[in-house]
Amino acid sequence: MSTNEFYKPVGGILSAELFPTRELSSIEDAIAGRGIAVELMDDGSLYEESFVEHDGLVSVEHTLTLKASRDKAQEWFSVELMQILAVEGAVARIEMATGEVIIVGHCQRMGFEQAMRMESLKFSSGQKPNTQPSVSLTLRCRDLSSAIGNGR
Repeated sequence: MSTNEFYKPVGGILSAELFPTRELSSIEDAIAGRGIAVELMDDGSLYEESFVEHDGLVSVEHTLTLKASRDKAQEWFSVELMQILAVEGAVARIEMATGEVIIVGHCQRMGFEQAMRMESLKFSSGQKPNTQPSVSLTLRCRDLSSAIGNGR
């Protein structure tokens, strides 16, 4: 029995850059690394993939949560960026704690059609002991085709 060696690492994130799709002409623009980057907190940022079923089709859902202290996350608060992330979406270039770099929100077959879109922007007051005010930005996208039998 052969094993599928293709995988994307999940878990801890060291850094992430967001690239609004309207500013990208090709995926090389995101790989070059000139996006919106915010210094992340040591914990709370993560990338997850999960299989989801909708109307009998199984697809892969990609979720990226970025957590930063409130004073470092000022770039996320732009009304224009919020609209872009909610409507048009973005591609994310993520450096994982494992040392790997992955691109989420783009695929060769569908281009930028699967861009990550904002699901939520949450503010935490830091009212618990030993916590500071923070912001969590969650982006999500779902593959448009079935995950079964396409090499995932």
